[in-house]
Amino acid sequence: MTAGNFAILVEEIAKRVPTYQNGSPTTIIGPPTSGTRILNEFWRDALGGEFRCTVAGSPGTWIQIRLAAVTVDPSTGTIPTGYLILNVITGHIKRHAGGYVWEVPEAQERLDQA
Repeated sequence: MTAGNFAILVEEIAKRVPTYQNGSPTTIIGPPTSGTRILNEFWRDALGGEFRCTVAGSPGTWIQIRLAAVTVDPSTGTIPTGYLILNVITGHIKRHAGGYVWEVPEAQERLDQA
């Protein structure tokens, strides 16, 4: 792979945009909370977190398959408890604990102490 091809690949990966609803990017943080969904449907939220529908339904059951990469911990919007982020500044994976509280999962804390 040439340096030029690598640069193009990096640019394409960085273009990951939210899932579109009615022609506009979603403003939802987390998986969809309404609508009828199908098995293995893919969803990308407003922060770049990615989800896969594991049980079809309305709104279906979702699993987060890609963490949202952020530079600051989100402090606005409706954020589902358990939502996962990667703070690229600190290098920590964090889990939303409710309200606007973010916790570092125990495994990450052990890695930081090693």
